Amino acid sequence: MMLAIAAASAVPDRVSAAPIPAIREGQLLVDGKPYLALGGELHNSSASSAEYMQPVWDKLQAMHVRTVVTTASWEDTEPTEGRFDFTLVDTQIAEAKQRDMRLVLIWFGAFKNAASTYAPSWVRSDTRRFPRAVATSTQKEAFTYKEAMPKPVLSVFSPELMKADAKAFAALMQHLAQVDPDHRLIMVQVNNETGLLRDSRDRSALAQAAWNGRVPAQLLKFLAANRKRLKPELDAVWSRQGRKTAGTWAEVFGTDWQADEIFIAWHFARYMETLAAAGKRQLPLPMYTNAWLGPQEGQPMAGQYPSGGPARRVLDIWQAAAPSLDLLAPDIYVPDAKQVLADYDHAGNTLFVPEAQFRTGDIFWALGQHRTIGYSVFGIEDGRIDSQLAQAFFALSGMDGVIAEAQAEGRIAGILLDDDKPSAIKLGGYTITVQQTTILLRQMLLDVGLQAPPPPPPLPSETEGPTARPAPGDSRAFGLVIAEKDGSFLLIGKGFTADFSNGSVPVEVDRAEEGRFTATGWKAGRSLNGDERLSLIPTDRVGIVRIRLLSPR
Repeated sequence: MMLAIAAASAVPDRVSAAPIPAIREGQLLVDGKPYLALGGELHNSSASSAEYMQPVWDKLQAMHVRTVVTTASWEDTEPTEGRFDFTLVDTQIAEAKQRDMRLVLIWFGAFKNAASTYAPSWVRSDTRRFPRAVATSTQKEAFTYKEAMPKPVLSVFSPELMKADAKAFAALMQHLAQVDPDHRLIMVQVNNETGLLRDSRDRSALAQAAWNGRVPAQLLKFLAANRKRLKPELDAVWSRQGRKTAGTWAEVFGTDWQADEIFIAWHFARYMETLAAAGKRQLPLPMYTNAWLGPQEGQPMAGQYPSGGPARRVLDIWQAAAPSLDLLAPDIYVPDAKQVLADYDHAGNTLFVPEAQFRTGDIFWALGQHRTIGYSVFGIEDGRIDSQLAQAFFALSGMDGVIAEAQAEGRIAGILLDDDKPSAIKLGGYTITVQQTTILLRQMLLDVGLQAPPPPPPLPSETEGPTARPAPGDSRAFGLVIAEKDGSFLLIGKGFTADFSNGSVPVEVDRAEEGRFTATGWKAGRSLNGDERLSLIPTDRVGIVRIRLLSPR
């Protein structure tokens, strides 16, 4: 579909067949009801070909994927200035509707992974109108090699760039308002892993002029009003200059890389605010931007990770500068997801993970401990249809309302056992001791003089295919405990045993049954008793059990 279109300044006339998705009180509402955006993100180039995607859609459906994080690129959407082609987006919406899936759309605009490779040729070729960023540091660039061709990096300080990017994004959102009345599309990501590599700030003439200017009063008022909840790294940089309430960037924050990161974070965030506001004037879907994490091992300074992106140290800067963004989302490729989730569960930031490794246990921890509205594994089309991840998606399907209500009322806890030690949970008036089932079974066999079973073999890879990176299944015990309003408990997950206690009052299992949630509610399976009570939650797959407790009198 090719057309010439001007960026509209008002919401177009439309009749919506369903309520517009929204984030309210930390919950994602789709069709007016809580929704968990659980699924995966496609590889960057997959959605650029409808033919390539055809078998992928079928595979994702077989994996029980309900939400697909997909892409629309500026270079394909506006190959010639002022002429737009939305064919690829339209095709994705049609495929999702056919399979009752939902989409989260990434706008690959001027910035993707701290470079500008998705900007159209007419943008990248005109360096007078769209100047490049200048990095003068000697920092080594990530993901490159000797003699590699340079990547284009446009300057976020270019007003012409911001105007053109916002115009294209608004045109996309205007089109979506017209062609997607059922809202297959539920959220939009504004650019991807923004920031600058190889230097802590842009040194171009436009950037230097901004650096010499005064810190916006909007930012300083925000810092003063929210001082008690600021990230400690940000507060430390501000306080070392005496917490000034006026002055240039150097006067208020200093002149090192930490000050540079604050400065450029403000400008990247204001750029994304301009796009998000322009897009929401056409269709007010929830919008967010995502973060390449930093600092992290091997990348301790801004510029080694993208300086100015929504990294941990500058989350407050982004919240001050970009109120049209509904949330700031971490991409998790580090070993300790627990710390990252805690970092971004900050100052009312609704948690959504758009990219992560194939580590199923992290999803359960995010749902139970941090009220996440969704979790997405990157390269989802590489997953096996019988993978641990697919089992988890199947088990959690139908539980959106159950989980969302438990999150809102504090009746849910996540389980993720990283070592052999038991964990204690306080929930529903009970203390719940959670342990790895395989350790307990091994000890019980040894206690009665039987030989312990051999260690289990390594779990198969969650991925398949010649280009897929191996991703061993998650060997940790993981899951959720949900206290139901009638006093029963739901246990969901793999490999853990939960024992309930209530002070000096004896507690025993009254009834336990397998099952799952469907559109009509709880569907019971086997009633578990006898030997099966030794391992209510499976050790080799993801399962759900409902238990009722009894306190004998």
